[in-house]
Amino acid sequence: MKNVLITGSSGFIGYHLSLLYLRKGFRVFGIDNHSDGYDVKLKQWRSLELKKNKCFIFHKVDISSEKRLITYFDKFVKKNKLDTIINLAAGTGVRKSTQYPNSYYESNLLGALNLIKLSRKFAVKSFVQASTSSVYGDSKEKSFKINSETSKPDSIYAASKKASEVLLHAYHALYGQNISILRFFTVYGPCGRPDMAPFIFTDAAINNRSINVFGTGKQKRDFTYVDDIVDGIYKSSKLKGLNYLNLGNNKPVSINNLIKIISKFSNKKIKRFDKPSTPEDVFYTSADISKTKRIMNWEPKTDLMQGMLNTYNWHISNNKWLKKIKVS
Repeated sequence: MKNVLITGSSGFIGYHLSLLYLRKGFRVFGIDNHSDGYDVKLKQWRSLELKKNKCFIFHKVDISSEKRLITYFDKFVKKNKLDTIINLAAGTGVRKSTQYPNSYYESNLLGALNLIKLSRKFAVKSFVQASTSSVYGDSKEKSFKINSETSKPDSIYAASKKASEVLLHAYHALYGQNISILRFFTVYGPCGRPDMAPFIFTDAAINNRSINVFGTGKQKRDFTYVDDIVDGIYKSSKLKGLNYLNLGNNKPVSINNLIKIISKFSNKKIKRFDKPSTPEDVFYTSADISKTKRIMNWEPKTDLMQGMLNTYNWHISNNKWLKKIKVS
């Protein structure tokens, strides 16, 4: 049986990726520190769901602590040869990074350094790093290409992710490790993050709550369904060399249209309050995925209407306990 280590396994993408690897017959070693970036109860629920499968082995570990990470590797990884490490553990969210810059540095940069060092020490075949479309900043390009400008981040979050990319580039140059750096574009889907618009708006529609919309709502995001994202992560783990890849839908949709879609499912008009945009917010994101298609034959399969319907139906089915989740 092949083994994979997924950091941030109790997170939104980590949960769905763990499910994918379990379906494919892998033994999944999941680690997460259950940080309070958003309501921990949701992370605990995901972790408990995954533990129902005996091939999922979870430990609570903070990747920013080199000492604890080394102890974990010596105890569990040494006797279970890893094929791949997928680093999804990170401080997330543009606005919060301004409030907690040290925390983002520790998790996003120091954590990546600790993992890539151990990846080399334990001769792990491939290393996959989650990055973000935020590294492109407020680009004016119609679609963000992999070689587009990324040297001038406009948020602490983007800066921390770009720094981790540069670090991993150096490790590949020095040691020839197989590394895939994936820039995600606004991931959404069932059991998503309660600090992101798809979850917040869906919850508001179902439970008759109001929403805050920052800016005019005309800003566009390249919403990408989580099943498509985890499929891309899985395929990228098989690549050789150093690869930078966009994982996005290439079909940006405005926040106003997202609200209309959710209102259609609920047959309710969502009450909204418009708030001023923040300096960290960008107006537009759109992924150029031509390189991703060419290198690993990947493209998204789920359009926003179907993806949000899946998301809405999951929320309805789980609404009783989701009411206890703090939405922010």
